Amino acid sequence: MPFLGGTITYKKFRVLEEVPKNFKDSVAHNLPKHTFREINPKTNPEFSIGWVNSGDPMDSRLNLEKIIFGKYIIMGIRRDKKSVQPAMLKAKLSEAIRAQMRERKGRKLSREEMAGLKDTVKEQMLASISPNTAFFEMVWNYETQEVYFSSQSAKATEDFLDLFQETFELTLEDFNLVARTEFYISDKGLELELADIEASHFGA
Repeated sequence: MPFLGGTITYKKFRVLEEVPKNFKDSVAHNLPKHTFREINPKTNPEFSIGWVNSGDPMDSRLNLEKIIFGKYIIMGIRRDKKSVQPAMLKAKLSEAIRAQMRERKGRKLSREEMAGLKDTVKEQMLASISPNTAFFEMVWNYETQEVYFSSQSAKATEDFLDLFQETFELTLEDFNLVARTEFYISDKGLELELADIEASHFGA
């Protein structure tokens, strides 16, 4: 668990809404619907994302005891993705078309049949390959509303934000330097406008 030991890269967010009074009950209810599920050829053949144990990416049987540590919620995010190279799909499809035409004694396939055959070939290829797995972590101080996510990747961040909102029904705001400064000004009741602040130079 890099967040608890070692050096990591992370993005910081802040929860915009107030956490409801029945917060933990809501988490216990919603969490099972958003834990990680293996890629399924029928329901999600190419992509799957969900919560896992921060100490074990294979453990998606989560409960409050596994994720709440004092004022913190700590969870892993597992993202599996399968992809088929276009060139290989084209080659496999051509092979399947030739086989079909031999069976049909040279009669060409209709547009609908071609589309169906392409889907079948792609499904077979996806079923035969292993997914690329990525693992991230989230640490959420639900008292201060600060959330840390262990990646700077735009795509990973987008997926995380969607998963967080779907699970907790709360919205995250990127807590970058500008947002932190604005929050500080507001929190301290300072009569300042961010645009009026001038840069300072430190050192000789």
